Amino acid sequence: MQTSRRGFLTAAGALVATAALERRAQASLSRGLTLAELVARSAHTVVATALDAHSDWVLIGGKRRIVTDTRIRVEETLAGKSPAQSEIEVRVLGGIVGDLGERVDGQAELVLGEPAVAFLMPISPVLAYVTGAAQGHYRLLADTQRLLRLRPSPHLPLLLRPEESAAASLAGTTLDQARALVRGAVK
Repeated sequence: MQTSRRGFLTAAGALVATAALERRAQASLSRGLTLAELVARSAHTVVATALDAHSDWVLIGGKRRIVTDTRIRVEETLAGKSPAQSEIEVRVLGGIVGDLGERVDGQAELVLGEPAVAFLMPISPVLAYVTGAAQGHYRLLADTQRLLRLRPSPHLPLLLRPEESAAASLAGTTLDQARALVRGAVK
């Protein structure tokens, strides 16, 4: 009886310790891109507002995948060249078509009507991807003083070397501070 009681107490203690140290589950892990890397890999770094979105099936790598294309209006170019048009479509993996949905962890989530800073890589004159997926998307939300501050994309994955990442550099900065940081990262 003593052994089983000791075993039970050990297991219970381990369970309590695990619960106390539990962190939020992350479905993906990525190497954190530095701000310089994010800027260098992007043709456009813009402040934009999502206007509308639609999801559809496309062939990617020979397989049918759901993507969501969001039409954005470019308000300002922070780095790189300005897009050829003031409105472009930004494609992210995942979405809902009919009663079928596909979720791809670590993708940017562009919210309709909400301004954001986006690092973009075009695949055509009117279609682009978010560079680094969620690492290249920052929501612009007003703080208590009504200053717009950058907030990481809600689906930002767990990052390796997070302290060196663009997310660490940009999160919580005002739009003016972010503008200076991004332009300072241009080589």
